[in-house]
Amino acid sequence: MDSKTITNDEIAEAARKFIASEASLAELKGISHDELEAVYSLGFNYYRTGKYEEAAKLFKFLVLFDHLNAKYWMAIGAVQQVSKDYEGAVASYAYASFLDISNPKPQYHAAECFLAMGDKVNARSAIDALEMYSPKDTELGRTYREKAAALKKLAAGEETGEKA
Repeated sequence: MDSKTITNDEIAEAARKFIASEASLAELKGISHDELEAVYSLGFNYYRTGKYEEAAKLFKFLVLFDHLNAKYWMAIGAVQQVSKDYEGAVASYAYASFLDISNPKPQYHAAECFLAMGDKVNARSAIDALEMYSPKDTELGRTYREKAAALKKLAAGEETGEKA
């Protein structure tokens, strides 16, 4: 075997070390936070102007290069949601929630997606998570708790077999 050949075990070990280090790919490649934020800004402008495919490409780049940034996961989730990829959006929002459990936005938007799919049980679970983890003493927490109250009414009635 050539001494330059990398084995699968070596690749797996390098991947384990990378994951354990909590480093982002951006850090390993020398991409600065400011550069990532410039990409985010461009993606947000695409999103805001309805250029969802372009926005999605940039947000996918961001979550690839900084997988620990909840804002980037929220951004890709928003593009997926507006594109009616509700399952993808729920997955993105779940990851954003995992990264920042006290932020009510991921749970709220996940509940919207579940309702759009007709899944009232999981919509209620997302709302319950929002109510459980979202701070009651912040403006953001209060705002999203109020918004969630309206969604909670839509999510009522699953036991009767109703669909959203």
